[in-house]
Amino acid sequence: MNRDLNICVVIPVHQPVPSVHELISLKAAASKLNIYDCYLVHPQGMDISAYTAVFANLILQPVDALCLTSVEQYNKLKLNLAFYKLFEAYQYMLTYELDAYIFDADFEAVGALEFDFIGAPFFEGYWDAAPGAQLVKGCNSGFSIRNNHSCIQVLSAMGRFKPGWFLYRVSLAYSSRLRQWLNKITGGKYEIYLSGKFAFYFADFHLNEDVVWTEVVPQMFPCFKVADPISALKFSFEYNLADSLRLNGDKLPLGCHAWQKHIDFWGPYIDARKPTNDLE
Repeated sequence: MNRDLNICVVIPVHQPVPSVHELISLKAAASKLNIYDCYLVHPQGMDISAYTAVFANLILQPVDALCLTSVEQYNKLKLNLAFYKLFEAYQYMLTYELDAYIFDADFEAVGALEFDFIGAPFFEGYWDAAPGAQLVKGCNSGFSIRNNHSCIQVLSAMGRFKPGWFLYRVSLAYSSRLRQWLNKITGGKYEIYLSGKFAFYFADFHLNEDVVWTEVVPQMFPCFKVADPISALKFSFEYNLADSLRLNGDKLPLGCHAWQKHIDFWGPYIDARKPTNDLE
């Protein structure tokens, strides 16, 4: 493992008393990620002693409490340029939500740093994906690595799309013939202005930030490189776990997301005993 990698770890929390499962996830982070600067992103003024009791080396990063009051507000935070600039000193940002679990931090071994965004791959149907569903473009954010500098570049340039978004939204939304013609000659690139997917950044519209980063941003910024599904499986699993394991050559990924929802699968691999302050 390269201890010199320029990575920070961001652990977002919103309540002062973590669940037993969240403490298990935090203990894993304390064990596997302690060589990196690990930031506890928490509401300003919240008691965080339950977290530091398990992971004493956490660096505290308070944010406006509103940013962590709901999933929607959290998604907006993760699309906010100011948030990424808090960690501008680091090239890479590992997001580690406390429904994630890390087995190994050898990020270079799986090529995780070759991409601008990598996380558990999506299957067709997303949360409702059926066994045998096809892998599709996009990655989950709950346990993910993104190139922080690339994210800053994207968000810094986002404003230039606002006039175009407004123009296409107003001019073409009600003209199906013109819309079809435009999609034909542009390969559908600007359809995103009309479908509402990109409106999240400019309007009061809710869309998960990982969908924005891994499905929307690459359409607008082709240089933004999202991990392909097979590469992403080496890094993390979330859905269709039996299929994921098979597709990954019966090897565990570096980590996983939403493990608490799939105890039957993850139980043999995750020590679900209640953690104490002793990390040994």
